Amino acid sequence: MMKSYEIEFHLINEEILTYTVEAESRYAALESIYQSFRHASDGFVQFDEEIILFLDHVAYVKAFEIVE
Repeated sequence: MMKSYEIEFHLINEEILTYTVEAESRYAALESIYQSFRHASDGFVQFDEEIILFLDHVAYVKAFEIVE
């Protein structure tokens, strides 16, 4: 069953950006983000119109299940 997860991108300047993904587990949500980072040949990832992340600006990533 798919669940919603909020992904937090903690940047080196202490800014936090959030993005929501649908996945079967928290691990799968983080794995999808990792795969996006891994395939970023030009040094950045765009998740939607508003979130463009330069990989060397990301300190760490967290995922939280959204409970409604």
